Amino acid sequence: MGGRAERDPGGDAPEVVVIGAGVAGLAAARDLAAEGVPVLVLEARGRVGGRVHTLHDPALPLPVELGAEFIDVPGPAWEAMRAAGGAAYRSAGGMWEVRGGRAAAVDWDGTLGPVMERLASPPDPDLPFRAWLDRDFPGLDGHARAQALRYVEGFHAADADRVSVRWLAETAQGEGGGGGEVRWHPLGGFDRVPLALRAGLAPHGRVRLGVTVTEVRWERGGVEVRCRATGGGELDPVRARRVLVTLPLGVLQAPDGAEGAVRFVPEVADRREAMGRLAMGHVLKVTLHLRSALWEEVLRFPEDADGTEEHKMFMGAEAVPTWWTPSPVCAPSIVGWAGGAGARRALEGGDPVGAAVGSLARMLGVERRRVEAELEGVHRHDWDADPFARGAYSYVPAGGLEAQRALGAPVEDTLFWAGEATATGGWNGTVDGAMTSGRRAAREILERVRGG
Repeated sequence: MGGRAERDPGGDAPEVVVIGAGVAGLAAARDLAAEGVPVLVLEARGRVGGRVHTLHDPALPLPVELGAEFIDVPGPAWEAMRAAGGAAYRSAGGMWEVRGGRAAAVDWDGTLGPVMERLASPPDPDLPFRAWLDRDFPGLDGHARAQALRYVEGFHAADADRVSVRWLAETAQGEGGGGGEVRWHPLGGFDRVPLALRAGLAPHGRVRLGVTVTEVRWERGGVEVRCRATGGGELDPVRARRVLVTLPLGVLQAPDGAEGAVRFVPEVADRREAMGRLAMGHVLKVTLHLRSALWEEVLRFPEDADGTEEHKMFMGAEAVPTWWTPSPVCAPSIVGWAGGAGARRALEGGDPVGAAVGSLARMLGVERRRVEAELEGVHRHDWDADPFARGAYSYVPAGGLEAQRALGAPVEDTLFWAGEATATGGWNGTVDGAMTSGRRAAREILERVRGG
């Protein structure tokens, strides 16, 4: 390899190859290109964005977000979109707990207050969340326990039998661990963010779509990236001085020979060990389009509550427990969400849409056939089955607290790493976390480039 950068087919000779055109890879490439570094981004899919995946259907009043949906204002994603002339809209409203058509405000502080307070002093050695809950809160009532498990599995897409209590504590105390009753949505679709990042690559950066990387051969100061056309034959290898890997954790963990898997020659043992101490979470996200907003007709709120908010978010003890409505348009569409082990069970059950329809019917207190009669369309993307994602987003199992930082550390000034799985402080699983990790990796690369 000798560190020599060869011209890739149809483009200039890259100094850096970025694997993956999600927001981490695009943010890094934009920063590198802005400093005059020739950079080539290779993406297996036929689009940019990764797990930001917006469906634009002219028959619907709003875009459908198959992946990431909520945006932090302010934040890196928002700043990128705003710089490109984009905007976001604000939706506010509390979380409601719904059962049989009756709604009650969720009292997170009252229900989970003692649990969250105890998280400020997490156990040492580390424990999985459910084991810690059983040990430290043996008298916790069934409702509070269910809420705690639902929060951990839903918000973090994590398995409560595996996820680290110490990591949950770090996440809760970090800048990215918050939630809140104010939510922001990108106007016109979240795909405006990756499209804005891609637009910022010229003239020193470019993206090649439909290119699946299969192998990275490397030595200090040089890489050879072997690839093939997605669904097709081999392509000429691309050579550069450095490579930035921004693949999802699930893809990094895929066995050799699996679709989307990348082999490193020589293997990077400590990086493989770090990958093994992290886990990919599961999410079932389903958007149901009905003839009418059935929930507006049947949900009953307390007399002193404002049940007229355009944007509603409610939850219940169902297979698909969390639901929200789109905003700012009052459309007869609703999004169902399950995370963690519950999502995995729904996906493995073979009928995730049926699980969603049944869950919504029971929560609204209507017969299932009424929802089915109203149903006009369904949109979802199976991220678990997607070979270029292999899951929703990452979390840290017990004992793996340092694995995120270890995964993101450079190797021999040649291999660099970014992506939401390397983001700390509660930012994993977020678009902002992915972007921030990409920008961090770009700074690391620029330090080496400038230093020769």
